[in-house]
Amino acid sequence: MNRVLRKRLPRDLKNNFLRYLALVLLIIMGMYVVISVVGAADTIIAGSTAKAEENHLEDGQFEVLFPLTDSQETELADTGIDLEKMFSMDMEAEDGSTIRLMKNRENINLIDLDEGHLAKNGGEIVLEKRYCAEHGLKTGDHITISDLKFEIVGTGSTPDYDMPTQTFSDMAVESKRFGTAFIAEKQYEEIKENKSSRAENYCYAYRLNDSGITDYEIKQIIREYEMNRLTFFVKKADNPRILAAAGDVQINKETGLFAGIIVMVLFTYVISVFVFHQIQQESSVIGALYALGAKKKDLLLHYITLPTAITFIGGVIGTLLGFSSIGIPAQMSESCNYFSIPKLNICYPLYLIIYGIVMPPVVSAVVNYLVINKRLSQTALSLIRQEQKTRTTGNINPGKIKFIRLFQLRQMIRERRTGFTVVCGMTISLLVLMLGLNCYVLCRNVQKGNIDSTKFEYMYSLKYPEKEVPEGGEACYVESLSKTAMGYTINISVIGINKGNKYYDTEPVEGKSSLIISRSVQQKYGLHIGEKLILTDNAEDMDYAFTIKGICDYTGGLAVFMDIDSMRDLFRQEKDYYNVLLSDKELPIDEDILYSITTKADVAHSAMVFTSLMMPLIITMTVSAVIIFCMVLYLMMGVMIDRAAFGISLMQVFGFRTGEIRKLYLNGNTWIVATGAIIGIPVAKIIMDALYPWMIANTAVGMNLKFPWYLYVEIFAGIITVYCAVNSFLVQKLKQITPAEVLKNRE
Repeated sequence: MNRVLRKRLPRDLKNNFLRYLALVLLIIMGMYVVISVVGAADTIIAGSTAKAEENHLEDGQFEVLFPLTDSQETELADTGIDLEKMFSMDMEAEDGSTIRLMKNRENINLIDLDEGHLAKNGGEIVLEKRYCAEHGLKTGDHITISDLKFEIVGTGSTPDYDMPTQTFSDMAVESKRFGTAFIAEKQYEEIKENKSSRAENYCYAYRLNDSGITDYEIKQIIREYEMNRLTFFVKKADNPRILAAAGDVQINKETGLFAGIIVMVLFTYVISVFVFHQIQQESSVIGALYALGAKKKDLLLHYITLPTAITFIGGVIGTLLGFSSIGIPAQMSESCNYFSIPKLNICYPLYLIIYGIVMPPVVSAVVNYLVINKRLSQTALSLIRQEQKTRTTGNINPGKIKFIRLFQLRQMIRERRTGFTVVCGMTISLLVLMLGLNCYVLCRNVQKGNIDSTKFEYMYSLKYPEKEVPEGGEACYVESLSKTAMGYTINISVIGINKGNKYYDTEPVEGKSSLIISRSVQQKYGLHIGEKLILTDNAEDMDYAFTIKGICDYTGGLAVFMDIDSMRDLFRQEKDYYNVLLSDKELPIDEDILYSITTKADVAHSAMVFTSLMMPLIITMTVSAVIIFCMVLYLMMGVMIDRAAFGISLMQVFGFRTGEIRKLYLNGNTWIVATGAIIGIPVAKIIMDALYPWMIANTAVGMNLKFPWYLYVEIFAGIITVYCAVNSFLVQKLKQITPAEVLKNRE
């Protein structure tokens, strides 16, 4: 009997080839999305973290106005930490871009070379890899920096410039305009003496090792050196340049895992409906096999074998595609083209391999067993007679309803279970689509918000202020504090301004515990006027409690606003202290006291980077949603046609043409799909909006997920277009049904 049953498998595969093909494509797409997105995130997170530790990533860094003396360096070293100078000079290349020139590192933040070797002699230089890529440079080429010609002997990256921004306050990476470079110590000292170079920045990096000393204690020791004037101090965890790629793709991993759960639910549901229909269709065959002596366990094994094998093949192909060059490497490409990370080996997490290869056939086998076992518990006679539970469609008063409309209505009621499956599948596809669209809309809103909120032409970040504010400049005082929520710590800029500041559309409230929050902060954390906002100074190990006095429409980043005099009192600064100047024209400021200059054009350019960075994820989710919807629609509507085969055959006997049969059995589903879309689109949007704050908890942006009205119309139009395309394709299935079906199924 088992031999006979095995012979039925190839015939079953041939007869239902398109259905099994659709099921395989559904599984392949689901596994590909999860493996590629999550695998790429795991590769970057694990790989960049391991490389950073291998290259002795710092535990923190600080900058002073004047270099530490030998005795001061010794005093710090005696605490048990490793200390290394990271002095640098910002110099101009021929194309006007800025290159931060530094000595070769010896112990901390070591250079990870992609190719070449370290600079050993005069005229040799190692350039940061992203700068090289943006300028088309490679080893062996030459570059001119401040009239000095260098040969590029190596390219690579350093762990302290994982996100290679010029300043901590830069919103986005612009490797076309800024890069880092490393030369031999001897040549660095020679260049430093050149008066044409810019001022030197005195930055130190440290590693705590097992010294037992804390970051706070190190900061207090440095503050005792009053003549050195500490200009900034940042721990590794608060440094936006360090492990930025790993932090950025965390959202991709969480999004991919969530999409995987959605795909699993859909996959399980489709299999259950598919198998139920197959057993129902072949109940007479099963009954006959029972009558011939077949055992229940043999039939169970037979009907489980093919779907399980098909899902196993789909899982293997999807997993292989996910790990192939069009999978993980493709998903990593945008991160590698934005962040400066070392070459990483593809990560093959065991849980992803199990998810992609083992999970699909196991789920298929379990679902098949549960569905088939119940059906096979019937007697052989009831199976041969194809006895089913009577399902009433209710009394419908035809009234003035035309025959075609009435028939479509009755057909929809008879197939309400399958119609419900179509709506559920569409809703799940919409959830995947909303993942991508929410990401796209958020990026576009952040881009627009940054540009609209930037009313200055120039922003000057200062190491220390001049005695008088330059004419035409607006003085501000900025401190970076942090807030921890949903397991992530995000920096928030506290901006002290004077009343009437023309660059920020808000009026500050006097008081050391009073502030105005931006719309971005309000959206991010769901805050309201009158509530308390707790912000932390991690370097000082101190919390500040503020009362929210108002909300302003600033969306250029996570920022809150205070009265500048109140802020000076709170942070114990001098009465005329400021560290940022805003202006609508260029100001004559000594470069020696400058950290950076940010222009409105820089902000506009940086704002577009976010959309570009997330585009692979957006495209993947959108395309996946469309394919999943097509497959579900094809499978479920195919089931409807198979179940109605007898009725369609009768229609052909009575002389109905294919077009007329299409109206009766297929076109009525338009109302199901259209109604399901009208309900499913807002439901999917509400669900995804509720989940999104958790999914981007590690991102320092607001939560403006508002869709323009026309996007809802486009989604609805897309659903109807896909439905019409699948509907047209299924007409071929109608043509395969012949009047002979009536004779086959007669008593």
